[in-house]
Amino acid sequence: MPKIYSIDEFANQCGYFYNAYLEKGISANNGYNCRHPKCEEVQNGVGCCFSWGCPLGYEADEEDFANPQIDHNGWTDYEEGKFIIPNAKEDNNA
Repeated sequence: MPKIYSIDEFANQCGYFYNAYLEKGISANNGYNCRHPKCEEVQNGVGCCFSWGCPLGYEADEEDFANPQIDHNGWTDYEEGKFIIPNAKEDNNA
């Protein structure tokens, strides 16, 4: 069953997430950075972690919150850009 995660919750589990400022001294996307080779969102040469641009899932929308076939993971209110549904078919290292 697909499950909704906040982007923070997902990032804390994702093996591709990191903070480029701590590692390279490069500030991009407030430290929400991504090493996934398919990450297409880039700032200052660093991949950026966004719910809407993640190669490991897709951004949850209002329809997903209304869908009884999706585990809402305790979340009740949709907020744009805040939630992700990982794609179980992808090797997400998460």
